[in-house]
Amino acid sequence: MKLIHKFFLAFFITNITLVGLMFVFIYMNFASEFNNFVEKEEQQHLANVKQQLTKVYSQYNSWQGISQSVHLWRSIVAPKSKPGKSAPKSNTANNPVKPIPSLLWINLPADLLKTGQRISLYNADKHVVVGKPQIADNPHIEPIVINKITVGWLGLMPSRLVENSPAKAFLTAQFHNYFMITLLVILLAFVMAILLSRHLTKPIKQIVHGTNQLNKGNFTNRITPLTRDELGILTNNVNELANTLEHNQQMRFQWMSDTSHELKTPITVLRSHLLAVQDGVFEADEKRINLLIEQVDNLNHIVDDLAQLVNNDTANLTYHFIKLDLTDTVKLALQSFSARFKERSLTLNNESVIAAPQYYINADKDRLIQLFTNLLENTCRYTHAAGQVNITISKNRKRKEVTLCIQDSAPGVKTEELNKLFERFYRVEKSRNREFGGSGLGLALCQQIVLAHNGDITLGHSELGGLKAKITLPLFE
Repeated sequence: MKLIHKFFLAFFITNITLVGLMFVFIYMNFASEFNNFVEKEEQQHLANVKQQLTKVYSQYNSWQGISQSVHLWRSIVAPKSKPGKSAPKSNTANNPVKPIPSLLWINLPADLLKTGQRISLYNADKHVVVGKPQIADNPHIEPIVINKITVGWLGLMPSRLVENSPAKAFLTAQFHNYFMITLLVILLAFVMAILLSRHLTKPIKQIVHGTNQLNKGNFTNRITPLTRDELGILTNNVNELANTLEHNQQMRFQWMSDTSHELKTPITVLRSHLLAVQDGVFEADEKRINLLIEQVDNLNHIVDDLAQLVNNDTANLTYHFIKLDLTDTVKLALQSFSARFKERSLTLNNESVIAAPQYYINADKDRLIQLFTNLLENTCRYTHAAGQVNITISKNRKRKEVTLCIQDSAPGVKTEELNKLFERFYRVEKSRNREFGGSGLGLALCQQIVLAHNGDITLGHSELGGLKAKITLPLFE
């Protein structure tokens, strides 16, 4: 089942349930309140009739006037005239009846409910005067008492017990009206459920379409956010993912291009010299063989750097972290490069390292040696002869970290090229180019190693006119 159908069913079923419960509650409450209202009106009407009959009986001292005058009875139990008008005359000439204006006005609801048609009058012996023949036929019976003497009885058939009574007809009509309103509300709920479902699933459909495009390899596709809620955040995240995938795809193409180019250069040199030796153009003397060996070493160096980068990218398990003295590790790396510094006539200033105490960190010793070797080799390879190299080490007690800085003298690097130095195969042309034999992978590998140690490495301008590498590593706790 699609999400739009789930949303529709959820909204529609919820609305139907609420509307149905509301309909039942309103109708039951209305029926109960209406029946109570009708009962009170009938009781009030019966009390008024009883009062008027008491006056009539007191005037004639019998029920003869009621039994002989239908108009008088009707004017009492079901009046239709308003106050001020004369009452109907008696139909019996021998028993003239005086009009009783006060008998001619009763509340309108009683008239609408036709309560008077369901009232019966009985004498003191419970014999019918007007109405149902048997007093027991009336569910409700009240005595008419004058001076503590029962002179008659009033019987009432309540409206709720009468089939097709005006009250029941009114309730039926109201039920029909409520039912039609409920159907209209359900129809509206149906339409609103469709509209809301489409509105809520529209951004989801866009995200599904966008992820499908990413799955097909179309990393240039972007999704326009339609909301600012969680779906909008998800849309932005998908767009960020697309940006990352597009960038990685471009980097992968660049990586393949640069890798093939870097490998092709020494292979081309090797092949051209070997063909020349084979054709007799060059002699396979010691100088020529050393040149070929140098190209092989260069090729081997590139392959080793590639292998190391792959290991750092895919297998952090190659790191074996132990409690390690950073100062001692830096001294060990500098000791192994003493010959290289002498060969390049570089002046090394490392008094800060010599005087530094022990700074313990959680690290892989082999990887740190590899890190310092790449940085020092980079310095030796690119710094002009007779240049300077300054190495300092310091501790930040507040941040609980140790910082190592390696600075060299000219040549320097342009500001816009500093951040590109960590890119694989990137090398600054002119001053730092291929004539020095680098693969362009050393600094990228250094960054991988530092990040694996939860540290940070940045490149900047050296005070000596060259490059400054700043490495920050957390202290061992």
